[in-house]
Amino acid sequence: MRRMITLLCAMVLVAASFGEAQKRGPKVFISADMEGIWGVVHANQTSDTSPEYGAARRWMADDVNAVIAGLLEAGAGEIVVNDSHGSMRNISPDALNPKASLISGSPKPLSMMQGIDASYDAVVLVGYHARAGTAPAILDHTISGGTIRAIRVNGQELPEMGINAAIAAYYKVPVVLLTGDTETCAQAKSLFGEAVVTAAVKEATGRFAARMLPQDEARARLKDAAKEALLKRATIAPFRMNAPYTFEVEFLSSGQAEMPLMLPGVKRTAARAVSFTAADYLDGFRLLRAIIALASVS
Repeated sequence: MRRMITLLCAMVLVAASFGEAQKRGPKVFISADMEGIWGVVHANQTSDTSPEYGAARRWMADDVNAVIAGLLEAGAGEIVVNDSHGSMRNISPDALNPKASLISGSPKPLSMMQGIDASYDAVVLVGYHARAGTAPAILDHTISGGTIRAIRVNGQELPEMGINAAIAAYYKVPVVLLTGDTETCAQAKSLFGEAVVTAAVKEATGRFAARMLPQDEARARLKDAAKEALLKRATIAPFRMNAPYTFEVEFLSSGQAEMPLMLPGVKRTAARAVSFTAADYLDGFRLLRAIIALASVS
């Protein structure tokens, strides 16, 4: 009898916990970059050494807060924002909607996706940019503009959105929304499928020029898109790739390929390219980051 009572109590606690989770609503992870933020068209605006940076920081917080507002309207129970640009200290904590928590600073083991795990229901990518070599697109690059020409996984060239979406998929979490310029949004549709929701806040006319939506219209679009994306999350699949994972990194110069060869398992495939294979995607991602760090000091 005592064992039965204990079992019944445990079942009640599990049911109560599940009911509380349902009541709280879905948990959402936001990775926020800066190049795709409304108003940003030049690297000076994204650098903390420039007098133009202060305004761009505010725009970044405003874009993220517009997305948060839409997520809350859609019933989000918990929202975590990972500041994902540069030093990753761009969003002032007191500028963020107080209903969301902020992950700030660097380095982080999972970089732009630090904090993601299987407890989340959806991922949102705010202020993202197109992959290196895209035109017209604002500040196109892949992870390191001074180092990387292209990154391929299993033969497919990926922008940061794809590399990061695969981390989310490792935990079976889908990317439901991406915001940025029109070309970046088009890349998201091409990579993730038509079901993913996108919100373009500007249309690039070159690498350093774009036509912005009116500010109020842009923020309204972000809010509406976030609400739509969270409500339809069940129809959006995670961005899965098949193991093993072969990473190929193409650098801007042959010299940048030399230092990474000191790492176990890394081989040179061309004058300015190296590759390696990993059975686990997160292990591969960490090695990728180490390769880029070594190449950056070459």
